[in-house]
Amino acid sequence: MRPSSHPLLSQRALNRATLARQLLLEPASDADPVAALERIGGVQAQEPASPYLALWTRLADFEPAALHRAFVGRQVVKASLMRITLHAVSAGDYPPLLATMLPMYRETGALRRGTPRPDNVRKLAAAAAAFAATPRRSAELRDYLAGESGSASLETPVWWWVRRYLPMVHVPEDGPWSFSRRPLITTASAWFGDPSLDDGGAVPVEAGRLRTVRRYLAAFGPASAADLSAWTGVSAGDFRTAIATLDAEGALERFSDEAGRTMLDLADAQRPGEDVAAPARLLPMWDSMLLAYRDRTRVISDADRQRVVSRNGDVLPTFLVDGVVSGFWWAERDGSGTRIVLEPFRRLTAGERRAVDAEGERLAAFLGPREPAVYARYRESRARRH
Repeated sequence: MRPSSHPLLSQRALNRATLARQLLLEPASDADPVAALERIGGVQAQEPASPYLALWTRLADFEPAALHRAFVGRQVVKASLMRITLHAVSAGDYPPLLATMLPMYRETGALRRGTPRPDNVRKLAAAAAAFAATPRRSAELRDYLAGESGSASLETPVWWWVRRYLPMVHVPEDGPWSFSRRPLITTASAWFGDPSLDDGGAVPVEAGRLRTVRRYLAAFGPASAADLSAWTGVSAGDFRTAIATLDAEGALERFSDEAGRTMLDLADAQRPGEDVAAPARLLPMWDSMLLAYRDRTRVISDADRQRVVSRNGDVLPTFLVDGVVSGFWWAERDGSGTRIVLEPFRRLTAGERRAVDAEGERLAAFLGPREPAVYARYRESRARRH
């Protein structure tokens, strides 16, 4: 391998940069949920609790009611975005992210067997948009589209395709985490009052890609173009123009990792030294930090990744020691409250155990009044999924 002319960043230096960007070195005390989501690139939201737990571990004195108000007030939106998975992002970030992701969504849908003919596609999309302008449950939408397409099946290629063609968002409700596992769905255009969102919005694709690269590097850099592709699900080649634009602006710096790969980063980004202490942290299921890279070894070993990511794609709740994934945590009912059970992947020192236990006590106090046994069903089924 030819030596790189770029400055070298060690694995530990990359780890500390990621932790700093993700507010995991020191919780932010100067950011509300909307600003925090923009700083950390949004959060995964497959499980209703996960956005709340992601911000709980990143913000000092986090108030769940503030995030709920942001969802209800349409300042934060829950929708399918990166990698065709559910995320919570700011309303300001949603249009450029949607502009970036929607071509990939529609291409994926067009390649699937059973996709309707183009003339039927337009009719079904229009029908779905009109029907879902009023919030509907998923099963209600499937039934409606099955009838419109003349299919008796509730889970048809039509429904699969519509979910990738028509931008939809989840509507907040009551409950501890704003959303249930039986989501109420409406179109993005109806939710934000912008008809252009049915077709990707008013943000041009290249402008969306440029904003996406900036957001990604600010939240997860330094990182490679392959890492950016892994986070978005969009081909790395689609970001060439955006990266060239940042280069022309003098906004990018390049580094080399220990494997000789080129790492891109914003020129003014935070890159703390290797000797910065990394406190113990508890992460929710599907924490974005564990999904933001093609090579995730800066935060989790390949062997531990096999434990944490199930064959069906579930990413289980973990804890960090010295900035690296070191085990699972699980919540159990304890009388009227909660206790946190740890499953370390290797022996912890007495000091490490005390630090993780202290975080566990904090989390137990947070979960107790809301969902004392959060993620319990994943703990019970973990053995048969691996």
